Amino acid sequence: MAKLHHAVQLGLNACGVECCPHASYRRLVAVASYLHLPGNDDTPQSRVGQLFLYNLAPLRSGLLGGDAGDGDSGGGAEGEGGDDDGGDNNGGGGGEEGGLGSGGAPTAAGWSFAPAAPALDTQAIFELRWAPAAYNTSTGPVLAQADAGGCLTLYAVDANPDDDAADLGSQSAALREIAKLECGGGGLGMTTCVDWNPSSAPGGGGGGGCSGDADVADGCGGGGGLCDLAVCGADGGIRAVALRECGAMKVTCATATAHDLEAWAVAFAHPDCAASSHPGALLFSGADDAAFKGWDLRAGLGHPVFVNRRAHAAGVTCVAPSPHNPHAVATGSYDDRLRLWDVRQMARPVETAAANCGGGVWRCRWHPTRRRLACAAMDGGAAVVGCTGAGAGDVGAPGDSGGSGELTDEEFFAGGGLRVLGSYQGHESIAYGADWGWQGGGAADVVVSCSFYDRGLHVWSPRVA
Repeated sequence: MAKLHHAVQLGLNACGVECCPHASYRRLVAVASYLHLPGNDDTPQSRVGQLFLYNLAPLRSGLLGGDAGDGDSGGGAEGEGGDDDGGDNNGGGGGEEGGLGSGGAPTAAGWSFAPAAPALDTQAIFELRWAPAAYNTSTGPVLAQADAGGCLTLYAVDANPDDDAADLGSQSAALREIAKLECGGGGLGMTTCVDWNPSSAPGGGGGGGCSGDADVADGCGGGGGLCDLAVCGADGGIRAVALRECGAMKVTCATATAHDLEAWAVAFAHPDCAASSHPGALLFSGADDAAFKGWDLRAGLGHPVFVNRRAHAAGVTCVAPSPHNPHAVATGSYDDRLRLWDVRQMARPVETAAANCGGGVWRCRWHPTRRRLACAAMDGGAAVVGCTGAGAGDVGAPGDSGGSGELTDEEFFAGGGLRVLGSYQGHESIAYGADWGWQGGGAADVVVSCSFYDRGLHVWSPRVA
């Protein structure tokens, strides 16, 4: 049974969570929210949201300053520790389950949230994504937001690095809007997902200057350059977006007909993916039409390089390329299954494994150092899914217990599969977000997940089988 450390109730329905991947800001957790206001004869319907920013910290933290006392000190006012089935309420797991592991890091008796900044009123949010480190400003990391108003917004987070943070209990950070672009399509015009190009960098996305830009033609023709971000929308469309030299954003390539129904997922391939014509040129997408597609941005968005309509029995809700193998990609679907793909043969990707997560897999996030994923499985709660066979174990850790080190492509896919290692049933409504807390912060894992109608934000330690 998973171990709950702390639960917070937000002001609006929680629909996504993103833990900052950068070591100096690994305590930061961004949370998306969404509320549909139906309207009436006098007031039109609207979709509103708030962007929440939290600090996530171990209760015992010689690294971050301050001693929260022993493991019985509790997890905070809104909710305290205990097993997710309502067991003991001792304020956090003991020993290895809640610890940060080796390497000089402190041992945590539990974990706790504290607001890092005031909640920011926005349009209803579909997706948040932290930018690669190359986009960090002098004051902190950058966060992208896709919202129901059809906009892509970039925020600079002004925050002290972890080593300089004396008091994580104070609201010491600030969210500052630095760029905004309306890029939603027809129909409801909602921008539903965003991803950063891991092969691009500021000034390298082909954004050009800031004057006299013509409208972007559908499909873009051929010979397109690299972009910094990509978004998809409720119209089934995809837009490639570049950051201009002046800091504004520009749609450089677009199609409103990428999918027949609402598109929910867009993701760039691993920079070393052999199927890509150029690093940063291969883009994946998924939608309610149950299609999983690939696109070569250098050739434009007129025609996909592959289409798979047979594997998924329902809409494709998320796409997650593995950071551990450049040719492995995970997809989630409303059909309750997480799938693993080998995309070395780009014209015909091969589904190599699948696991039933007990609910629609709305989002999945790879562990930074282990071949496993944290999944938000909607009505099935949250789940941890691991690679089995040769693909199991830690990355780059030969000789470690359970580790298999670096693998060849053949070793990664040979005889392997996917297996649900553990689940978390502490949420009281649909789980829409899950991510690994304190990414790269030690050997023991914590997962941050959120749920919609009960407005829950939870941090817990998985106990895997």
